[in-house]
Amino acid sequence: MIISISVLILLLPLIGSLILLFNRDNKLYTSIIANVAVGIPMILSIFLLVHYLNDFSIIHSDKLFIWYANHNVVFGFGILVDSLTVIMSFIVTFISFFVHVYSITYMEKDPSINRFFIYTNFFTFSMLLIIFSDNFLQLFIGWELVGLSSYLLIGFWYKKNSAVNANLKAFLVNRVGDIGLLLGVIIIFLSTKSLDYNVLFNSLPQLTTDSINFLGYSLELLPLVALLLFIGAAAKSAQIPLHFWLPDSMEGPTPISALIHAATMVTAGIFMVARLSPLYDLSTYVLDLILIIGVLTAFLMGLVALVQNDIKRIIAYSTISQLGYMTAALGMSFYSFAIFHLLTHAFFKALLFLCAGSIILKCHHEQDIDKMGGLRNIMPITFFTFLLAGLALIGFPLTSGFFSKDLIIDIYKYNDHFAYYLLIGGIFITTLYTSKIFLKVFFGKNKLSITKSDTLENNDSLIIPLVVLSVPSVLIGWVLFDNVLFNNFFATSISDSVRIQSFYSEYIIHSSVFVFHSFTSLSFWTLIIGLVASYYIYNNDLMPDKFINKFAFLKSILLNEYGFSHLSDKIIPIKVKSLSDYFWRKYDIRVIDKFFINGTANVVSILSSKLRMLQTGYLYHYAFTMIIGLLIFLILFLDF
Repeated sequence: MIISISVLILLLPLIGSLILLFNRDNKLYTSIIANVAVGIPMILSIFLLVHYLNDFSIIHSDKLFIWYANHNVVFGFGILVDSLTVIMSFIVTFISFFVHVYSITYMEKDPSINRFFIYTNFFTFSMLLIIFSDNFLQLFIGWELVGLSSYLLIGFWYKKNSAVNANLKAFLVNRVGDIGLLLGVIIIFLSTKSLDYNVLFNSLPQLTTDSINFLGYSLELLPLVALLLFIGAAAKSAQIPLHFWLPDSMEGPTPISALIHAATMVTAGIFMVARLSPLYDLSTYVLDLILIIGVLTAFLMGLVALVQNDIKRIIAYSTISQLGYMTAALGMSFYSFAIFHLLTHAFFKALLFLCAGSIILKCHHEQDIDKMGGLRNIMPITFFTFLLAGLALIGFPLTSGFFSKDLIIDIYKYNDHFAYYLLIGGIFITTLYTSKIFLKVFFGKNKLSITKSDTLENNDSLIIPLVVLSVPSVLIGWVLFDNVLFNNFFATSISDSVRIQSFYSEYIIHSSVFVFHSFTSLSFWTLIIGLVASYYIYNNDLMPDKFINKFAFLKSILLNEYGFSHLSDKIIPIKVKSLSDYFWRKYDIRVIDKFFINGTANVVSILSSKLRMLQTGYLYHYAFTMIIGLLIFLILFLDF
């Protein structure tokens, strides 16, 4: 039964997408089909989650059909259902459904709403394909389909040059990561003669001593594979230095920002590393690299968010920063903590983006927060839900973000002081940019002269998702802290249960004790200092021009993302164009055109012109040629 339910969860969004291909003008029909195709999988995913909360030691795995079989090589389509699968399926379908509901109003005036829902349903299917895969081939197919869906959704408004450039950048950066992923999968296949997860996991003890010779260097097999796979994960989850595609992807409709770039697509890399945790436990130096990348991403991308004024870009950089926290947890082999933060982050970040969409609609599609203000009484529901999501983002005690983020920070408290203080600094930065949005949008002068209207705030399809998502944004961390995280829920799917139990016995007693203890922690007091500083800086405008000008150079560095923007927008395109021009001149023109194509034509032309001279038109010439040919034939082939 579990496998049958899982197949329904996987296939219904695809079926919905295919049905919508044959619909053209009926928006009501489009909305119903799109939402039902995701709503039923959401209900089934909740059922699976409840089922696994009662018995989380079950693993269901089955091959539905075989694609290819030859001797010992078998490629099949399989379904793997365990505790990690169930959590991820719940996240993807739950958020996807309420984003679809929200989109009914947000996209109602768009003439391409049917195409929008085709893309979103197809994206949901692609993400679920990754989650339910039991082998690397299926994973790679889902991975590429997610990239395709993202490309289509980011460039949904294809008549905007900025949207076209953004989806091209996202596509190319993710292709760089996919090269690493593909190479890692190929090496796994060559080493194990299989692409099944279980075969790799069972072969790990034998592969620990294997190595690969590359250009005269001997490279350990497992760390190399782990590194290549992480390159794919880093691109998909927007980690330094493959992060710069995500802020530009905000060119897509705001519901897409909530669905893809906050809750689901960008978490695919985190999920993959957690799924392959037995491999990464043996990857030695790769875990150190993952740790460094995660900590730097969390801190440095938070700083970039401080200097942004576009509400969606601020939240986008916040997403990159929070993904850095998850990656930092992976680097310390606390994979369950990363998944737990992925879970809580998905809800409050999706809520932040949907609140931002409501604000943008109300402000006539204006996204600059410096031009907004005074919306607190005009949009009370959006104000309240944004407040809850913001508190969860900064990790205020009792919210879901507090439980997941503080756990990750506490890992480093007794292990790596440098990383610990950088992540503590990230709390201060997160508090600043979150308060910046909150104070500039909802308080102060109403600069756009927005009038209060019941149309937007009373639209059910727009407001219900905000209210529903605000509940898990506050409560899900507390609800699952004891029952899931410290109850061996992930023991059958993630290889960190021993480390978590050790961490539990030494530092954590119970969720309530954890909350009370937090009020004396450095994290909490850093958060309080950040809130006070934010109030005086942004509410009272205590940033005079003279002070700002003194740090203009630093601001320009942050606006340029430490040079990554210049690198991606200027240097790389110029260098790639110069390189392609060089190969075009040297090889395309000289070798292919002049030598192979034109050269072959010239040789044929010369030979034909010479042979044409034999065609004189005189009968005795042809007779003489035939006689000579016959004599040569007789000499060569007849035995005298």
